[in-house]
Amino acid sequence: MKLNNVKTIRGNQYIDTWVEAIQENKLAYLFLVPLLSFIIFLVWVPFLQGIWMSLHTWPFGSGEATFVGLDNYTYLFTWDGFYTGLKATIIYGFATVLQLVIALVAALTINKVRFKSILSGMYLLPYTMPPVATGTLWLFLLDPSLGPVFGFLTKHGILDEPIYWSTSGDTALAAITLVGAWTFWPFMFIILYATLVSIPDEYYESAKVYGASRIQTFRYVTLPQMKTAIFVVFTLRIVWNLTKISQPLQMTHGGPGNDTSILSLLLYRFAFVRGNLGMAFAVGLIFLLLVFGFIILFIRSYEKQEGNQI
Repeated sequence: MKLNNVKTIRGNQYIDTWVEAIQENKLAYLFLVPLLSFIIFLVWVPFLQGIWMSLHTWPFGSGEATFVGLDNYTYLFTWDGFYTGLKATIIYGFATVLQLVIALVAALTINKVRFKSILSGMYLLPYTMPPVATGTLWLFLLDPSLGPVFGFLTKHGILDEPIYWSTSGDTALAAITLVGAWTFWPFMFIILYATLVSIPDEYYESAKVYGASRIQTFRYVTLPQMKTAIFVVFTLRIVWNLTKISQPLQMTHGGPGNDTSILSLLLYRFAFVRGNLGMAFAVGLIFLLLVFGFIILFIRSYEKQEGNQI
């Protein structure tokens, strides 16, 4: 039998299975109609509209859009600023690893000390601060002239002179990345700590009976029990990191040049600074595909490990 015929038969069987399932559960599928309508009209219609508008030049505030085909994409892929923003996005997004390490270490250490509730509250303080207050605070702390950070480092001989961090792309990107880690690691901490305290004591008692060391206990008891929580918070956090613009916008405005213009900030600048909504839609679509592709790869990688299914 030819391969095309096999595919046709399998396709027909698949459709028949769906039809039978709908006929057997008519009421259940009827209740899905409002949800599907919501998804179609509030998610897919705007998404398809965004794709269509990315093929136009659409000045902000104007109702007139001019069809330009793939010109917006051609411009982006031949513009150095786009690749600079893409590089900044990858570095800024994958700084989530730093947040995860800090959160995991904090969760493991706080579980061994007294006054856990007080320490947990102190840990959560950065996450409860409004983004504007956080950005303003760190602009002051990192100020080369008045801020205490470089004042302390120069006073104790660690630096010869203060660093004007906002004038260099590398230091500016490092600054917003570290501030992002300082702000958002408590979110990961609270979930990892809640997972850690839910691990039954019997597991640790069994490990102790078998003479497992602390490292072995962490590797074969703690880490496997926390694997799902780590996967969930890491995925959520990296997506939020990639889409958040408040700190880069407030601390560097995407500069110097485009060195800290992560793609979400680049989208904002095209839409509301340059006033070109068509280009903003093009950046948004590329950004969406990159994030979606990463999530799919990450989930597939997780599922392959020990037969995990999501």
